[in-house]
Amino acid sequence: MDRKNKVLIIRILIALVLWVVAIILNYGVSKSLTTEIIYITLYSISYIISGYDILFGAIRNILSGQLLDEYFLMSIATIGAFLMRLFGSEEYLEAVAVMIFFQVGEIFQGIAVTKSKNAIISTMKLQVNLCLLENGESVDPNEVEIGSHIIIKPGEMVPIDGEALEDGVINQASLTGEAMDIEVSKGDIILSGSINVSKPLYIKTTKAYSDSTASKIIDMVENATMKKAKSEKFITKFARIYTPIVVGFAVILAGLVPTIIGLFTGFSYELYGNYIYSALTCLVVSCPCALVVSIPLSYFASIGANAKNKIIVKGGSYIEDLALCNTIILDKTGTLTKATFEVTNIYGNKDEVIKIAKGLEKNSTHPLALAINKMDGEILDLEIEEHPGLGVIGKKDNDVYYCGSKSHLEKNGIKPIEVEDIGSILYVAKNNECLGAIILEDVIKTEAIDVIKKLKDNDINVVVLSGDNKNTVKKVCDKLSIDNYYSNLLPADKVNKATEIINLNDKKTIFVGDGINDAPVLALSDIGVSMGQIGSDSAIEASDIVILNDDLNALPLMLKIAKKTKRIVIENIIFILFIKLIILALCAVINIFYGGFEPLMLIAIFGDVGVCVLAVLNSMRALVIK
Repeated sequence: MDRKNKVLIIRILIALVLWVVAIILNYGVSKSLTTEIIYITLYSISYIISGYDILFGAIRNILSGQLLDEYFLMSIATIGAFLMRLFGSEEYLEAVAVMIFFQVGEIFQGIAVTKSKNAIISTMKLQVNLCLLENGESVDPNEVEIGSHIIIKPGEMVPIDGEALEDGVINQASLTGEAMDIEVSKGDIILSGSINVSKPLYIKTTKAYSDSTASKIIDMVENATMKKAKSEKFITKFARIYTPIVVGFAVILAGLVPTIIGLFTGFSYELYGNYIYSALTCLVVSCPCALVVSIPLSYFASIGANAKNKIIVKGGSYIEDLALCNTIILDKTGTLTKATFEVTNIYGNKDEVIKIAKGLEKNSTHPLALAINKMDGEILDLEIEEHPGLGVIGKKDNDVYYCGSKSHLEKNGIKPIEVEDIGSILYVAKNNECLGAIILEDVIKTEAIDVIKKLKDNDINVVVLSGDNKNTVKKVCDKLSIDNYYSNLLPADKVNKATEIINLNDKKTIFVGDGINDAPVLALSDIGVSMGQIGSDSAIEASDIVILNDDLNALPLMLKIAKKTKRIVIENIIFILFIKLIILALCAVINIFYGGFEPLMLIAIFGDVGVCVLAVLNSMRALVIK
């Protein structure tokens, strides 16, 4: 609990003791002028201790032009209750009770927000305040230039993305949630947020601190509350309209209604007192803070629940959209599969095919290229020209070399050789002749079958878009029981097919990819989700949701969190409005038939503070996911 809440609790306890003593003097002993002065003084002190910040807040907001907020309503209602003495009625008890219990509600709200923040901050424990340079000087990470040599001691966190200058061992649990030691070699890229678990590690920074992985994740989390859900925006607009109407109604109830009745029954202090008291009660019970607090808190807690599971959602609007999703489009390689390809067969002269393929793919970071570069063999030195989604063309002397898909060769007037194997196929050609082919096979993620089943059980339509050949895509989709799939798609084809699916869908569509060549589709989808690419700037920037690890289980989990959040928001809206309307009706009936009822203000307190506390507690359920 933070210091602010601790001080508020102490204030409430002191005010509560004084309030109880005042009640005893007011109702428990024989009245005299002395006891009356004492208990009025105690009520007043208790009121000031418990509510001075509410009063100052109301004045400050009025001066800044924010007239009708919950502070204003509470101040008017409680000051009015004190002034009821002018009409022969003592409402000190109720006035202080409103302030005390309003502050109790504030404590519950504070605790709820703190718990949600802690869930998010656990993801933000990626921040390093000092960075140790090679010369032994400790500086602010923001001051470290690209290309600087830094030292990370054992147990310390890497502050800036960089290149390992020697072998070592790191742990990326802070980033991915997977507590596995990872061996790194000289030249490997190490992401900020990783923990050094071995000897002192020397790194050459490759990015500025603000552009590093950990810093980008922190920025995403901090900015998440800026993108409001539609229901959050609606509640804000609703409160701006609703509150003036309530105040106007209270003014009419306090002044116009008793005046009209007085014309027929005669005027009296008691008549005006009853209706002013009812108006003050109306102000308390009609305060919109339960809606204004609990709805945003539901989305805030939801963002926290996702963050605890290494899912960074960039705003409440995406939580709301997730709950409306009925279609998920999945990329195959790196999303449904591990993107750890193995060469299973080579057609043609093995040494020559490998030599050309390695020469063409040596600079590529594509998973297929990585598998080829791991093979033993010579590398042909070539001038390379990449053709995204198709392949690579290289030149040396008067010869032209090709490596890529069947379409890549056909586009250049080369007839590919016949291949019987099923898998990802890279054809290798020289000039106008196809020299051979390399067959690679990817591994389906172990959790993929279970995840696809969960999605289908929740009536989610699953579609696969892939640039791979039809036989390979069919083989993977058959194993996963996915009926809707499209193969041989170039990046532009993926965009067109995804656009077609999105336009035909009457609800929300998610696209999930690994961020490699997927940025256009991630951007055009209702919700773009990238996974397993925490080091990819394009994936992080193009996505609405970033899954920090490579686990497909995050997909049904984030849908479950979103749907639970939606239920909580609806429950809160219905509950809050229903209880307030019931209590307002009750107050009206009591006033009409009984001419006022002193504990009415206490009932109104429950209608505001009690309802707010219950709604806040309900909102916090979004944090708890089984």
